[in-house]
Amino acid sequence: MFTDKHILIIDDSEAILMVVKTMLSRMGFERLTTMTSAQKALQLVSRAPDDIYMVLTDLRMPGFDGLDVLRRLGEIKFAGAVAIISEMDKRIINLAADIAKNHQLHLIGCISKPIQQDDLAALVQKAGEMLSQKWDESSLLSEETILQALENNWVVPYFQPKVNFTTMRVESVEALARIVLPGEVNAVRPCRFLPTVMKAGLIDSLTGRILDVAAKEFSTIKGMLGDDVKLGLNLSPDELENLSLAGIIEAVWQQHGHRNSELILELTEEEAIQNNRQLECLNRLRLKDFGLSLDDFGTGFTNINQLRNLPYTEVKIDRSLIINIHRDSFCQAIVTSLADIASQLNITLVAEGIEHISELNFLVQKYPNLVLQGYLISMPRPTATLAAWYRSWQRQFGATSDSMPQD
Repeated sequence: MFTDKHILIIDDSEAILMVVKTMLSRMGFERLTTMTSAQKALQLVSRAPDDIYMVLTDLRMPGFDGLDVLRRLGEIKFAGAVAIISEMDKRIINLAADIAKNHQLHLIGCISKPIQQDDLAALVQKAGEMLSQKWDESSLLSEETILQALENNWVVPYFQPKVNFTTMRVESVEALARIVLPGEVNAVRPCRFLPTVMKAGLIDSLTGRILDVAAKEFSTIKGMLGDDVKLGLNLSPDELENLSLAGIIEAVWQQHGHRNSELILELTEEEAIQNNRQLECLNRLRLKDFGLSLDDFGTGFTNINQLRNLPYTEVKIDRSLIINIHRDSFCQAIVTSLADIASQLNITLVAEGIEHISELNFLVQKYPNLVLQGYLISMPRPTATLAAWYRSWQRQFGATSDSMPQD
């Protein structure tokens, strides 16, 4: 399955190049290019940047070093995954990571030398998670089908809980758009309709439909999970161009008797907030007491320190930073920095995409105030099955964390 993915490895050590190439070959990768010259490697990337799936680069190299590589990749707007191979001091690596983010690169982590197969495999998995937005167009729903789904109310919200394992409370549920086609058992996930929705300019209609149905069902959800639970709703940065957005959302939400503070609006980090209209809309949502969440942190271009200047009440750490976190010092450094800032600014920090017990146990023990979300806890589900899930979750974990699952 990796035969079409081209990986470029840059290191001044022939031995390191051979080790990495051998390990990647064992994983099934066939298109592997190794280079000791960073300048020649960048010439290759410049000629065909879309052909390179991932770049692995050392930091300390004679002449043209890894920092030069990161800067040049940023200048050519390289869209693939980038990883650092280095045995340098963690502070140097962390600063290099900040530089990569400032260059708007998709940095997936850093592995130290001597390189371990498991660490390299985790990077490959992270690259897949981060770059998974490049959907297969043959599987996308057509614009006609999506319009039909909106007209016939086939677009529905599924809800995924966010839980705190210290308090054992469900802090909020995220409303996620699904399309339920007649005669099909499984709901259609966003990867099959969201690109078409964005291309056809239907995102306002999709959000409006999900907001309306979720608002109607929220009272039932509170009856199941408690009066303090909140609801998360995804917004596209494009929707922030509408200066009337806050008023529109408020009218729908309050029509069903809910307080503004009970709604968290989640904005993906993948697209940067770019202009004053978006910033004004963002600020007006907070003026109206809606919560604001920065979704998918780690996939986009927000520097950790920029969080101090934007009125977010929640930050969601992307799955790509959670994979293998119990043995990934780079990801641990990012999450620790986020946890410190979240504590200072009274921001709720959420780790999303929890799929393995080892990740869950590490996060609960290391970051007790973290809110957790993922398939290991609950998949997105319709309101009708939330109560059964909650009863099962309460039975499994009880009122304390003593019943945490074991590896």
